[in-house]
Amino acid sequence: IMKKLLLLSLFLGSIHTQGIFSGVTYFDYTYDLSENAINDDGFGLKRVYFTYVETLSENISYKFQTDIDYKSSPINVYLKNAKLDWKSPIGKLTFGMQGMNIFNVTEKTWGFRFLQKSAMDKYKFSSSADIGLGYSGKLADDNLNYSIMYTNGTGYKASENDEHKKISAQFVYGEKKLVKKDGFNIGTSFSIEPYNSDETTTNNKTVMSFYGGYAGNGLRVGAEFDTHTDDGSDITKQIIAGYASYKLSESLEGLFYIDMYDPDTSTENDGNTDMIVGLNYKPAKGLTMTPNIRISTPDEGDGTTIFMMNFEFKF
Repeated sequence: IMKKLLLLSLFLGSIHTQGIFSGVTYFDYTYDLSENAINDDGFGLKRVYFTYVETLSENISYKFQTDIDYKSSPINVYLKNAKLDWKSPIGKLTFGMQGMNIFNVTEKTWGFRFLQKSAMDKYKFSSSADIGLGYSGKLADDNLNYSIMYTNGTGYKASENDEHKKISAQFVYGEKKLVKKDGFNIGTSFSIEPYNSDETTTNNKTVMSFYGGYAGNGLRVGAEFDTHTDDGSDITKQIIAGYASYKLSESLEGLFYIDMYDPDTSTENDGNTDMIVGLNYKPAKGLTMTPNIRISTPDEGDGTTIFMMNFEFKF
């Protein structure tokens, strides 16, 4: 792993002056407050991302991004983005390994990836990146955003394993990145991916999501309803999630997150509710420290209460 990181650093260092090189690290401390503690207390390094972006011309740009997963064993380095964007006369075309259009808007409305993945990413309704072809643009005075993708479907951590491809679409009215700009959005995402359950039968995995959000006067709120249906197993998974944050000052921000996950809507009392309450403290540019309490409550059985101190470092 260190050899890979060294080679990566040498490569990025050699091109740094031509484009924009950035990075982000997620680090935390965990302490299980539950009566029958089951989580390991201690420090953890969750993720490290290195990103390089360059604009070659008015219409051509590219992006490389690595994802270093310290939670895997052994530690793995993945290529999460290796894409070329072309602003063509008919809209933007994206080629290569690229971010998916399933939950990228809700992720920006939640806004705190270093604390926790957005709901659909957390419960694996879709990979966050995949290799293929993307087409996107805007309509209705630039207020309606659309995105259509044709990808392998296996994500960025695995190679293609069959002849089928994943088709996904997204339509969003309003501001897509509420974590950076005030405004509102309402949207939907959809994907369908065929797969062979046996030599003669083809089934589909389908994702459908509806979501909305608002940001203004220091407040940001969002909510979503997501379903994942597998024709082969006849199982439908469901997520209902909501999140909010409010800036108390330039350096302090309160936050709240809740999701209710049902792994099989046809089975009773198999769901779980997760909640996070925390406070972001930003002592200086690039650093965020967040003490937070996480409560997980299953429909049946004992729940857990965990204290975490999360850190995000950007450069």
